Amino acid sequence: MTHKPAEPMVQPPLLLLVGISAIGPTALNGVLPANTAVMHELATSYGMAQLVLTVYLVATMISQLLLGNLADRIGRRPVMIGSLLVFGIGGIFCALSTSIEALLLGRFVQGLGSSVCLFLTRTIMRDVHPKDKAASKIGYMNTAMMVAPLVGPAIFGWITDVSSWRLMYGVLAVAGLSFSWLSYRYQNETLNNPGQHQSNFVADSTTLLASAEYRAYLAILCGSVGIYFCFLAGAPYVVMELRGHSASTYGMWFAMVAIGYLLGNFTAGRLSQRLGTQRMIGISIIPIVLGIALFWLLSGWHSLVALFLPMQLIAFSNGICLPNLTSASMSVRPELAGTASGLSGTVQVASAIGLTLIVSMLLNQSEYPLFAAMTLCGITCIVGYLQLRQTGSTASAR
Repeated sequence: MTHKPAEPMVQPPLLLLVGISAIGPTALNGVLPANTAVMHELATSYGMAQLVLTVYLVATMISQLLLGNLADRIGRRPVMIGSLLVFGIGGIFCALSTSIEALLLGRFVQGLGSSVCLFLTRTIMRDVHPKDKAASKIGYMNTAMMVAPLVGPAIFGWITDVSSWRLMYGVLAVAGLSFSWLSYRYQNETLNNPGQHQSNFVADSTTLLASAEYRAYLAILCGSVGIYFCFLAGAPYVVMELRGHSASTYGMWFAMVAIGYLLGNFTAGRLSQRLGTQRMIGISIIPIVLGIALFWLLSGWHSLVALFLPMQLIAFSNGICLPNLTSASMSVRPELAGTASGLSGTVQVASAIGLTLIVSMLLNQSEYPLFAAMTLCGITCIVGYLQLRQTGSTASAR
C-alpha cells in the first residue's frame, strides 16, 4: 500500500491577516480622542468615558483566555470567523448607544470579538513557520498593518471634531462584519488535525506557567505593553485637559508613536531571522530605558515633543520585542501555541487594566503619576530580561 506524501500547508492570504490585525489596535486606541466628546454628549465624567478603554481590555482579557485554548481544539478558522462577527455587532451597539452604560456594554461585546485580532493572526504565522522566521514574518506583518493605527487616531479625532463619535464606531462595525465574511471566504485552516488535540485549559496553562522561560517572556511582555497602556490611559488627559489641545491635535501627535512602532516592526522583520529572538529581545530593552529616562528629564518642558518623543522610543522598542516575544512564547510548547498566545495576551491585558485604572484615578493636575507608572513597567521589563538570561541556552537551542 502506497502513501501520498504530505501536502505542504497552504498559508492564509497575508493581506487578510494584516487587515484583521489592523482593526484590533485601531479599535483600541483610535476611539480615545473621542472621549471628551462622549463625556459631554452622554453627560458623564472623564473617568467614566475613559472606561471605554478599560472595559474593552477586560473583554479582551476574558476572550483571549478562552479562545486561545478553543483555537487549539477546534481550529483557527471557526474561532476567527465567529469572533469577528461579534466584533462587528459590538460596534453597532456602540454607534447606537444613548447612555454611557450602553456604550460600555457595546465596547465589552466589541472587545470579546477583537481578541483574535491581537493573538490569533500571530498564532497562524507560528503554525506555518519556525520560531525565528515566524518572528520575522510577524514583524513584517505588523509593519504593514500599522498603516491603520498610524492614521486611525487622527482620522477618528477628525471625524469626532467635524461629525460625530458615533460614525467612528459605525466604521469599526462595518470593518468587523466585512472581515468576518472575508475569513469565511478565504481563510484556510492552519491547525493540523483540528478536533484531535484533547486540550484542557487548566492543564495546558499549568504546563506553560511551570516553565521559567515562559514566565520570563510574560514579565517582559507585561512590562513593555504596560508602558503603552499607561500612555493610552493618561496621555489624552494630559494633552487635552492639562495642556488644552484638541482631539485632532492629540491624534496627529500620536502618529509619532505609531511611526516608532512601525519602525520597530520593520527592524524586527529585517533582523529577527538573522540575529534570533533572544538577541532581538535584549536589543529592545535599550530604547525602553532611554525613553523612561527622557520622560523624567523633559518633564519640565510643556511642549508635546517632551511627551511624544520618549514614547516614540518606547514604541520602537515594542515594535522590536513584541514579534520576537510572541513567537518565542509560542515556541516553548509548539503544540500549545494557541493557549500560549491567548494566556500571554490575557496576562498582559490584566496588568494593563490595573495600570489604566490606577493612572486614571491618580491623574489630576500633574503628569508625574503617569511617568511613575511607566517607570514601574520599565523595571518589570528589565527584571524579566534578567530572568530570561538565567534560563540559559535552552530557548536558543530549541
